[in-house]
Amino acid sequence: MPFRIESDFPLESDWLPPDAFTQVYVSATEAIDVALEGVQDPAFQEVRVVDVETGVVVWRSTDEAD
Repeated sequence: MPFRIESDFPLESDWLPPDAFTQVYVSATEAIDVALEGVQDPAFQEVRVVDVETGVVVWRSTDEAD
């Protein structure tokens, strides 16, 4: 399944290229790793990994704070 990264916050990284946050990833784990690099505080700045085919959120950074 392909996965994409979403956030209501700007996603940027000092070491990843800007298109890293707009790519489609084959692995949810890889998408999560990249997503975590995109925000300063993922517990408060929600970033999501979404299944491209279904639109279902498979991971949400703010869920980790619970």
